[in-house]
Amino acid sequence: MEESGNYSPLHQLRIMSRILLVNPWIYDFAAYDFGIRPVGLLRIGAHLRAGGAQLHLLDCLAGCARRKDAYGFSKIRKEKIEKPDALVKTARPFYRYGISIAQFRSELEHLPPVDEIFITSGMTYWYPGVQLAIALVKERYPRVSVVLGGIYATLCYEHAVAASGADRVWRGDYLSESGTPGENLHPAYDLLENRDILPLRLTRGCPFKCSYCASSLLAPSFGMRAADSLFDEISYYHKSFGTRTFVFYDDALAYRSEEGIKKLLRMVVRSGMDLVFHTPNGIHARFVDRELADLFKKAHFEQLRLSLETANEGAQISTGGKVTNSDLSSAVENLHKAGFGVDDIGVYLMIGAPWLVFERTARDIEFVHSLGAKAMLASYSPIPGTEDYSELVRKGIMRNDTDPLWHNKTIFPELLGESYMERAREIRLWTSRLNRGHHTQLPE
Repeated sequence: MEESGNYSPLHQLRIMSRILLVNPWIYDFAAYDFGIRPVGLLRIGAHLRAGGAQLHLLDCLAGCARRKDAYGFSKIRKEKIEKPDALVKTARPFYRYGISIAQFRSELEHLPPVDEIFITSGMTYWYPGVQLAIALVKERYPRVSVVLGGIYATLCYEHAVAASGADRVWRGDYLSESGTPGENLHPAYDLLENRDILPLRLTRGCPFKCSYCASSLLAPSFGMRAADSLFDEISYYHKSFGTRTFVFYDDALAYRSEEGIKKLLRMVVRSGMDLVFHTPNGIHARFVDRELADLFKKAHFEQLRLSLETANEGAQISTGGKVTNSDLSSAVENLHKAGFGVDDIGVYLMIGAPWLVFERTARDIEFVHSLGAKAMLASYSPIPGTEDYSELVRKGIMRNDTDPLWHNKTIFPELLGESYMERAREIRLWTSRLNRGHHTQLPE
């Protein structure tokens, strides 16, 4: 294994001529397609192609979506599999999401020889999909260098170096680390099989340093691309692919809104393009003023999501000071005045964080409903490198060498005990009833 060192995958882009890009499987207890696309990988592909490379994409999540919901999002094909040793005592079934292994092998066999292989990685606990993809491409191309990047490679670098099977592991953002501008070329979305929904990113990183969040680890500094550049990109996708639905995966979309999202949405509204936007990552409530709320409505934002995490003011301050209850109240009021209804506004609340008790979470849920919004419970996921993770290690709940599979929000509560899990289930059911308009009391 050769570690990344000073190597940049872009150093050889004028030498390499045939590149295979691989988006691996998801290994999880549940998964849903909210416009997930391998954006970073396709950004790299665009720059490699600009340097003369021929690209091939093998996307394990392509062509396997099931029935779509009213917004165009869908479930992903899944196959129940044997659980890894680390999870053998977990009762829940475990799945591999994506195409079959036979289809993966078949697509590999029909590809021409390649000079280098780039594989991306998503959540840290999805790494078994990375391992399998690397093993299979090495069967087909035993002498070709495999470079691994992405979230897992960055947050669990030592684990990736030791366990992924990649020849090189790159930590961080390829383009920013290499000094190559990230916005000059559109991601190579033409390689995707499905372009009905495409991700966008106006900003990179986040100005806040929340104790539970990995944003500052993945992007140490905040950056914003030119709004007119992103507008041109949206227009290109709409004209070339017929794409109408776009998903913002920014961590701080509304920050510095006058030069960013407001400027972009004014152009979108003036253009008259028939588009729809979603914000599954959540928006900073403190920046949603009346003008921005009106622009969200005029530009056809659906299923708006705001971030709160908790209404406990002490916890808000100790975890980073991202938002206050007053910020959220004002944001929801502005969205209501702009024409958004209760069903249009979801507010993320954390459940299962080490600094929250269930009684506090219940009050948080009631607070959100009192404002005229829906509470969206986001299960806590321990992320290595964060302040929270260090605290979990200090308390003996996690170890620095804990298998990344236990970073999964679905099973992390198992480390806290059965009574904890049962109370979490009760709160989730109660919240679901509240969101459907049934105002029942939380069980004691």
